[in-house]
Amino acid sequence: MSYYTYAHLQYFDGGTIDPAEFHDDLLALLAEHKLHRDVGKDLANLFSKGEATFTFYGGCYTVQPLLAWVSKQRPDVAFGVQGRGEELRDVWVREFLSGQVAFQEGPFNE
Repeated sequence: MSYYTYAHLQYFDGGTIDPAEFHDDLLALLAEHKLHRDVGKDLANLFSKGEATFTFYGGCYTVQPLLAWVSKQRPDVAFGVQGRGEELRDVWVREFLSGQVAFQEGPFNE
C-alpha cells in the first residue's frame, strides 16, 4: 500500500462542494478515523482545486469513507475521484452520489 495518494476530482452536472461549510463535523470525522487534521486541508484542496496529495497509509481504502461522507453532506452533487498511489498498479476510480459509491474500479495492485 502506498503512503502518498495523488487524487483528481471531477464534478458532474456542474455542482460544487465547499467543505468549509461542514468543517467542524469533518474534523470530528477525521479524529474518529484517527487521521491528522491536515487531511481536512487535503480534502478542501481536492474539492476546491480539483486535486490533492494525501499522506497516509491505506490510499483508496482510507480516503473512500471520507469522500462518501462528504457526498452524504451534499447528496445532490455528483463527483468522481481518480487516485494514484506510488506503486504502478495502485490506481483507482470512484464516483459518488448521495453518499454512495455509484461506480468503482481498482486499486489494481492487490
